[in-house]
Amino acid sequence: MSEFERGLMTLLAQAGQAVTKRQFSAMEIYYNELVEVNRTHNLTAVTSPEDAALRHFFDSIVPQTLIPRGASVVDVGSGAGFPLVPLKIMREDISATAVESAGKKCAFIERATAAAGVAVTVRCSRAEELARTELRESFDVCVSRAVAQLRVLAELCAPLVKPGGLFLAYKGDYAQELAEAEHALSALGLRLEETV
Repeated sequence: MSEFERGLMTLLAQAGQAVTKRQFSAMEIYYNELVEVNRTHNLTAVTSPEDAALRHFFDSIVPQTLIPRGASVVDVGSGAGFPLVPLKIMREDISATAVESAGKKCAFIERATAAAGVAVTVRCSRAEELARTELRESFDVCVSRAVAQLRVLAELCAPLVKPGGLFLAYKGDYAQELAEAEHALSALGLRLEETV
């Protein structure tokens, strides 16, 4: 068992999250692709097995139970595929669309998901541009992490979510951002339901 897999297994066991061998394998393949491509293309600063297991994979899948069965999920500013790819690995029932404006990151997501056998549609575009297409208000759930302050992030993500849908903002120390975003959230028709 690799250091990455051991670290991830420990985290998931502590959280009571069940994972199949196939899911572990897909995550490890994706992680190995990340490390390989990151040698020549700067995708992320977080590549050590323990840090990647925690910050890229475990953190990505923690809120999976909030996502309705069979939901269409879009990840705005997907970067190297987080949180969307680990969510899709854990939740085969969802349809997954990664939105990323950097071509090298789009190419990486396509390469790594193919290697890991994970079905993800990649849209190499900006969220603002997609909001002016047929994809406006077409997703059940929007996820995003490490893209922008919450007030800005909400403006990028809300237009892609169906009325009554869900926006999961992956944030660390969110209290100040939430206070600063209060007006924007209200204007966009968003309200805080839960903090995980």
